[in-house]
Amino acid sequence: MTVIEHRVTEQGFSCLGIPPAQGLGALQARLVDRIKRAALRRLHRSVRGERLLLRMYLAGEDATERTLLEELLPQSPPWLEQQVERHLADERRHVALFAQALGELGDDAESRLEPDWLSRRKILRWQRLAHRYAVHFEQGLLVPAYATGLCAEQMAERVLRRHCAVIGTEHEMYPLLARVLADEKAHVRLCENTLRRIVAPHEAAHLARLLNDIRRVDASFGVTGALAMYVAGWVLGGVGGRRR
Repeated sequence: MTVIEHRVTEQGFSCLGIPPAQGLGALQARLVDRIKRAALRRLHRSVRGERLLLRMYLAGEDATERTLLEELLPQSPPWLEQQVERHLADERRHVALFAQALGELGDDAESRLEPDWLSRRKILRWQRLAHRYAVHFEQGLLVPAYATGLCAEQMAERVLRRHCAVIGTEHEMYPLLARVLADEKAHVRLCENTLRRIVAPHEAAHLARLLNDIRRVDASFGVTGALAMYVAGWVLGGVGGRRR
C-alpha cells in the first residue's frame, strides 16, 4: 500500500489535542472523575478488587494488541509498519506485566477477561464511525484507525494518571502503572505524528469532525461506566479498611 505523506500546518492539527470541556460536558467530566476515584479507593481495599482492576487493564491491552495485528499491520506501508511493530511490542509487554501482577495476587491470568459490554458497544460505534469517514480520506480506513487509536491512547493516559494519583507513589502497584503510563504517553505522540503525515491538507476538516465524533461516543459512556465501576467497588471492596 502506498501512503503519501502530507504536511499540514500545526493550526490544521489543533484538533489532535484534547479540547477543554465546557458547560455540561465539563460538569460530566468532573462527576465521572469523582465517581471513578471513589471506586478506585474501594476496589483497592480487597485483593478481589485489585484483581478486577488488573484484569480490566489486561483486557484493554489484549484488545489493543488484536487491533494492531488485525487492522493496522495489514494496511500499513513499511515506514508505518515499523512503528506499529514497536507499538505492538509495548502492548505485549504490558500484557505480560499485568499477567505477572495478577499472578502475584494469586490469579493465574490464564482465562483472559474480554472487554465488558459497555466497552464492546463503544468499540462497535467507533468502528461504524471509521467506515463512515473512510471515504473522506485518501488513505481510507487507515486515518480513522489512527484517529480512534489516538483517542483511545489519550483515554488510557487519563485513566492511568488518575489511578496513579489515587494510590500514590508508595503503593506497590504504582511502579507498574507509572511504567505503562509512560508508554501510553509515547503512543499518543506516535498517533499524533502519524496523523500529521498521512492526512492531506484538504482532509483536515474531516479529521476534526471525526475526532469530535469519536470523543462524543467516549463521553456518552462516561457516567454509565463510572457508576458500574463504583458498584463493583462496593461489591468487591467490602466495608473494612485497606488490606495493607
